[in-house]
Amino acid sequence: MQNNSKILMIGPDINSQGGISSVIKLYKDYDLDFTNLSSYKDGSLFVKIFVYFHFLIKYIFILSTDKNVKLVHIHTASRGSFFRKSIVLNIAKLFNKKVLLHIHGAEFSIFYEESPSLIKKIITDTLNKSDLILVLSEQWKNTISNISTNDNIKVLYNPTVIKELNHIKSSTIKVVFMGRLGKRKGLYDIIEAAKHLKNSDIEINLYGDGDIEKFEKLISDNNLQEKVKLMGWVSGDKKDEVFQNSDIFILPSYNEGLPISILEAMAYGLPIISTPVGGIPEAVEDGTNGFLIQPGDYKALAEKIDLMANDEPLREQMGQQSYKLAKEKFDIRIIIKQLQDIYDKMLR
Repeated sequence: MQNNSKILMIGPDINSQGGISSVIKLYKDYDLDFTNLSSYKDGSLFVKIFVYFHFLIKYIFILSTDKNVKLVHIHTASRGSFFRKSIVLNIAKLFNKKVLLHIHGAEFSIFYEESPSLIKKIITDTLNKSDLILVLSEQWKNTISNISTNDNIKVLYNPTVIKELNHIKSSTIKVVFMGRLGKRKGLYDIIEAAKHLKNSDIEINLYGDGDIEKFEKLISDNNLQEKVKLMGWVSGDKKDEVFQNSDIFILPSYNEGLPISILEAMAYGLPIISTPVGGIPEAVEDGTNGFLIQPGDYKALAEKIDLMANDEPLREQMGQQSYKLAKEKFDIRIIIKQLQDIYDKMLR
């Protein structure tokens, strides 16, 4: 990168929960050269509105005073996030800055298809104004290509940190889920699958935020308290400990981008059971490092959990393949190098 170049990265606060925050934090921790500006922070509606308008003032000030800023890297999801970021993009264009739009939204295609024609036009115009669109998988590249006439679309996988394998065995088979507790991530299917498990030595641990009280009641109503446990949100060393003490990772989602949680599980050498949505098939090869089932097929989910629980050599073999794939495709050092090359080309 030229010494007089500067990247301004826009996204949620790195201490917020969610995949985009995790990605930006990894970029920062591994010394990617950029200036981070947060446009969103967890909290009440008032806090979110205040943070956004405070961000806009600071953003405009930086663009108008810092002549070294050459490129604005904007992270966006769908719906409200996309509309807020479309304003950010248009402001960057007013100041003649190059814009890299990085799309993370798991339900972006649904967001587009369900929008009225005027909103669809705004979405398409925003995509077309971007100098480069980054997406999380080949599947999402095809999706965005059908929405936009912008032909400058590249795939950049989400990153993960490769860990030293240190699996701790226990007397039970520990199945772990990490993510927001809700329908999109397949939580109802996990609970339904738990009723059909034949192996009594399986313990399903659910880590994440969301409507915890609703799922506590659902677990209690189905007498699954001994089999399914709500564990709350974890991060840092506690998350490391959870992965080290787990045997199988599950994420039976209905829509996804490229889930950080799956990549993290792979980096700890865990076999995966998930669904063929979004970028997941580019991380989980069915029959190699895990199994892919159809969204909503809770019986297949139960069968695959039982199969892995009853076959330790299969778990170990698939776990080793997960680790190998994570090192080859998703290692943070590989992704940083790819993103740095993208920056360099855009700044020439």
